[in-house]
Amino acid sequence: MHARSFWVLDDADERLVTRLATGLGRTPARVLAYLLLRADRESEPATTVHLRIGTGCNRPAISDATARLEALDLLERSSLRGDDAAPGRPQTAWQPTAGVESTVRRVYDRHGQALLEQAEACHATGAADGVNGDGTESPDGSEHSDADGTDADDPTPVTLAVNWRPNALHAPIYAALEAGWYETFGIDLRVDHCDGSRRALERVRAGAADIAIAGAATVVRARAAAESVVPIAVCYQRAMTVLYTLRDVFGEPFRSVAQLEGKRVGMPPSSETRLLGRLFLSQTALGEGVQIVDTNGEERDALRRGDADVVTGSFSDPRALEQRGERVDVLPLADHFPLYGPTLVVRREALAEQRPALHGMLAGTTAGWATACRDAGPAAERIVARRDEGRPDEHRDDDGESADRIEAEFDEAAAEFGGSDAVTEHGWGWQREAMWDRLRTALTQAELLADP
Repeated sequence: MHARSFWVLDDADERLVTRLATGLGRTPARVLAYLLLRADRESEPATTVHLRIGTGCNRPAISDATARLEALDLLERSSLRGDDAAPGRPQTAWQPTAGVESTVRRVYDRHGQALLEQAEACHATGAADGVNGDGTESPDGSEHSDADGTDADDPTPVTLAVNWRPNALHAPIYAALEAGWYETFGIDLRVDHCDGSRRALERVRAGAADIAIAGAATVVRARAAAESVVPIAVCYQRAMTVLYTLRDVFGEPFRSVAQLEGKRVGMPPSSETRLLGRLFLSQTALGEGVQIVDTNGEERDALRRGDADVVTGSFSDPRALEQRGERVDVLPLADHFPLYGPTLVVRREALAEQRPALHGMLAGTTAGWATACRDAGPAAERIVARRDEGRPDEHRDDDGESADRIEAEFDEAAAEFGGSDAVTEHGWGWQREAMWDRLRTALTQAELLADP
């Protein structure tokens, strides 16, 4: 019997797979990574048999992946004949169209286009504001440009309005800035930090910013109010809002919604956190058994003062109390009611008027996500520097958020809130119409779709 050997992907190759998966989805990334790495190791043409054994994927998955990659001009096929071919029908072989780094840039470039196409598919006729859309998913950027992410001589200025002060959740943006990814895709990005999602959206609507980061619920309400805004990517696939309390308040672990009966829940006014907190409570059977109280300033301060029994916040907020030795219990809202987290939003008109700039910004942010997931340290240092701009030296550590802490918080956020089936299949930022429909329906049923 004739024995054959096959080179296969192993743990050492995971870094490249992950970089590519950010812009392709998991299976196409494994196929493309295999072909890229195999090109330096094997001279024999790569057939379906090689791909199946080398990647561990089945035949249908290989077929779908190679079709997508070929449509994206990331690999090319050939027919094996003569000495290279097995007896019978000629076999198909594949090879990448470029080297590793050029291919990575092309993947991010194609993904920027695919995200725009998917945004149009989800929202072309107002899917998120109550008008049915066909929900057809794009072909992952097969109608791609010829760009491969080369440096632009005259980058396009783009202003991003962010929904809060610099923090760990912004690591992909700052990672892309630090690594020069926006410049690679022809973008000169300016980041303006705003006080909440509503303020960030207002800057886009007024033309003071090109793109905003805003919470998904705030975006749905804006669209329901006939504001001409469209989400073009989902930064985090799950909302990061939590309910948290001190153990001393309950006298026992806080693990169930039923424990909120008769309690005061503190929420900041006019915020995405408050909107999601009210939405969550509306899905319970507690009714009037919960009192909502406004918090001024930090929610955790209201909790420590005894002004509230439970407060809303982001997933990282309870840690400030834990660092002071407090026993804190946390109930993540997304575990009970999955919703999108922060999203990138533009004016509808910008999809046509500023398409190349949006394309480049999305490509750069895709690269930033991959970079931050690999090593968020440089981004964390840049976030600290931005946060401390204009602060006197004696106040620069007032919030206790070191670069190491920011890096750890991003790693946790990416692991807990960054993934979904859509991301596994298509890559970072992917959105689906059904998720927007679910959120809009929930807000409508809770009578929260319109401002009070």
